Amino acid sequence: MSEKPKEHRDRLVVLSFVSVLLVLIYGPLASWFVAADRFVFDRFAASVRSSPLEDGIIISIDPSRKSQDEIIREYGRILETLTNQDVKRIILAEPPVIDDAAELPDWSTLLNGDTPVFLPASHRLAAAASRTGILDLRPDSDDILRESRLWQLQGGTMAPSLPLAVALASQDYSADPRVSLADTAIFLTNYEPIERLDPDEVLRADFPSAALSGKTILLDAAPEYVGAVAQLPSRQYATQSEITAQLLADVEQGQSVISPTWLRAIELLVPALLAIVAALFLPARNRRDVILLCTVTVLVVILVEGLFLLIGRMRLDMGRAVVMFLGASILSWWLVGTIRKASVTAFKRGSDFLAAGRLEPAFAEFRRCEANEPLASAMYKLSLAFEEQAMPERAEAVIDWMKRTQGSTNVPNKFSLGGKEGTPKRLGRYVIERRIGRGAMGAVYLARDPRINRAVALKVIPIEKEFEDEDLAEARLRFFREAESAGRLTHPNIITVYDCGEDKHLAYIAMEYTQGVPLTTFTDPKKLLAPNKALEMCARTAEALDYAHNQGVIHRDIKPANILYSLRQDHLKISDFGVARLTDNNRTKTGIVLGTPMYMSPEQLGAETLTGHSDLFSLGVTLYELLVGEVPFKATNIAVLMTKITTEDPAPVSNRRPGIPPSVDAVLFKALAKRPENRFTNGGEMAIALRNCAKYAS
Repeated sequence: MSEKPKEHRDRLVVLSFVSVLLVLIYGPLASWFVAADRFVFDRFAASVRSSPLEDGIIISIDPSRKSQDEIIREYGRILETLTNQDVKRIILAEPPVIDDAAELPDWSTLLNGDTPVFLPASHRLAAAASRTGILDLRPDSDDILRESRLWQLQGGTMAPSLPLAVALASQDYSADPRVSLADTAIFLTNYEPIERLDPDEVLRADFPSAALSGKTILLDAAPEYVGAVAQLPSRQYATQSEITAQLLADVEQGQSVISPTWLRAIELLVPALLAIVAALFLPARNRRDVILLCTVTVLVVILVEGLFLLIGRMRLDMGRAVVMFLGASILSWWLVGTIRKASVTAFKRGSDFLAAGRLEPAFAEFRRCEANEPLASAMYKLSLAFEEQAMPERAEAVIDWMKRTQGSTNVPNKFSLGGKEGTPKRLGRYVIERRIGRGAMGAVYLARDPRINRAVALKVIPIEKEFEDEDLAEARLRFFREAESAGRLTHPNIITVYDCGEDKHLAYIAMEYTQGVPLTTFTDPKKLLAPNKALEMCARTAEALDYAHNQGVIHRDIKPANILYSLRQDHLKISDFGVARLTDNNRTKTGIVLGTPMYMSPEQLGAETLTGHSDLFSLGVTLYELLVGEVPFKATNIAVLMTKITTEDPAPVSNRRPGIPPSVDAVLFKALAKRPENRFTNGGEMAIALRNCAKYAS
């Protein structure tokens, strides 16, 4: 299917999906999806700034070891004491239980005294009181109390809630202009604690009356925490008096969280707009863009909801809109995957054609692939193959196609050839600029491929000088076998090999040039990385090694110097597969010829047949050094070093540096096991273990 028809088809699929999802979200399955709104609201609830009831005091009678009659009598004594004080008002949010057949206590006459006493209209004592209000606290289906109605329909008329009735009775109360009769509900977020007094202290004869003057007293028999009746969105457990006090503070101080009618209209409009955005823009994107657009949109929607709640004190439910857009993004991501699958299949067929020397079919398959670095490497090899077959015009066609799809940089007027003495000016087609280091088998130069103006790292070995005539053929074979094995690797954390050759008695391998510093920079005890950063870097390395091992390639020389890291781009690359050789059980292994002894595994020191477990051992040594600034096995000579590596266990690192969790010791113990079968099964398993440790590292 061509690109345009497939794009139109995908748009119709996404549009149909979001339409059905919108009907379900706001229709028959609304109760299922409302949990998303609650989840987002609750995340912000604890951060909402709420002022406590300024003059509020809670007096809680301890009901333990008291009968109901004793509790009722203590209510009376405290009420009598309070009415004799100059208190502002008394609220009985949770009065004592009185049987319907029992007579009202004598102190019920205090409910109509000069000191205002408020209590729920549904209680038995309401018959003797003139100041009542509706107190109906109904948690949501998940047992969290989020909403309280200001007005309740009772007997055909609208009656105020208890907090609103208390506020309306105050001469200083001025109604919040944001709250209208159309918005009869306010929302709870968190509870700001107010002062609590012990009943025995209040009943003492020497208790100062000035301490209660002008105060709002909430009297109950529900101690803090123990008497909690509901959980708030902030996950606080609150008693009925605490909830009433916070609602009263919100009403009187104009800090109520509301949901106006116009805001509820926005809640319906935003999902529709997001559905249109999803249908128009997501199907035309690649997977990376879909993830990016989804992430940005969801974060913006959640941020807007948070700003409305934290600044405007208005509840805007966007949870269901987020669920809808996430669903559309996941569908689009999956639809893009069908294109990706076709691209992967075409790349595989093209690679097979290229390996078989069928260049034109390979070019046709590669043109169907998505543009990326592995494709660029394959096309570059294809252009070289066309040149070798004396078809320069086809090679130029490949290069032109790469420039159109991959982009090109401006070609400089001339190359910098000012190398040091002894540095070749040119090897093969590559123009050398400067030496940048030495690898396990020779020098490494920064060079440039003038054909496509690409910077490359050129690893060079003076092969005829380094080897005797009888060993030269084997050395040359091993060098190019090394390039072949490394050239099979296409991984974001492994240096890519582009080309190899021999010129001026020098063998060379052209590979990806990356700007980064070796991890040896961070093995200085004064420049150590944060533990979680070191663990993440080694996890990336383990994943790359897992890929290489699955391709049949063992590095054999993993150490900080062979792992490059770019701080600016946060890119990590394993370099110098200079001692890697294609594992082939039909060929003789040369054992411990190359490598660095202090990072070697016991089996590598013993010249045994190596597997990928040897690289994981070396990675364990590297991690140990990155964490504490020294390798686990040190000695003054190679014999003692070999003994330590093969027989001794490393010292734990968790007690050598703050911020390293004990779980790292277990990972290192497994990675540095003496026998390969006792180590991690593969690099992927080790990467998972390292990232789990990083969660608890500082």
